[in-house]
Parts: sequence; C-alpha cells; structure tokens
Amino acid sequence: LHPRLESLPRHNKVCQGDFNPSNIIITHEGEAFILDWSHATQGNASSDAAITYLYFALRGKEKEAKMYLDLFCKKSDTARQYVQKWMPIVAAAQLEKSDEEEKKLLMSWIDVVDYE
Repeated sequence: LHPRLESLPRHNKVCQGDFNPSNIIITHEGEAFILDWSHATQGNASSDAAITYLYFALRGKEKEAKMYLDLFCKKSDTARQYVQKWMPIVAAAQLEKSDEEEKKLLMSWIDVVDYE
C-alpha cells in the first residue's frame, strides 16, 4: 500500500461507493432511500464522504460540496481534516475515468500534502 493510504485508520463501515443525488429517492413523506449499491464496500466512511465531495466538486458545485462535507462531519462527529486526508487518494483513483478538464482539478488535489 501507498504510505499515505497505509497511515490512515482502517474501519469496517459500509461504504456506498457512489453516493450522489442520482442515487437517492425521497418519498412524499420525506423518507430517503439510497440506491445503486453496486460499488458498495467495507472500509472507512470518510473515504466515502471524500468520494461524494469529489462528485460535487468535479461538477462545479463547490457550495454543495462544502454543505455536504459540513453535514457529514457534523452528523458523524468526524473532523473535516480527517475526511480531507482521503481526498488525494480518491482523486488519484478517479483519474482514469476523467476527462482532461477534470484531470487538472484531480491532479491539484493529489499533490496536496496536508489540508487545513
């Protein structure tokens, strides 16, 4: 394993792997259902949150990305910096699926040593 990945704690949480608005159905009563569990895995929930943040950021939805991350951190009692440590890793994993414009943003995340 890469030293950066090796340094992060291992967890046994259920991770959806592709949590984004197109994979959520909300009933008229306000009950939410998460769909598309084909990318589900076991791991660190903060990596899953970083993937969702990346989803919004790559679509130019920085406000939504920040709102999502703030809410995830509040509800899970997770420090924002902890989720941000996963961002270079998920950005690197996304590189092969990205177009040239997305690759520029992803590369800027990969080269980051520490977030504030």
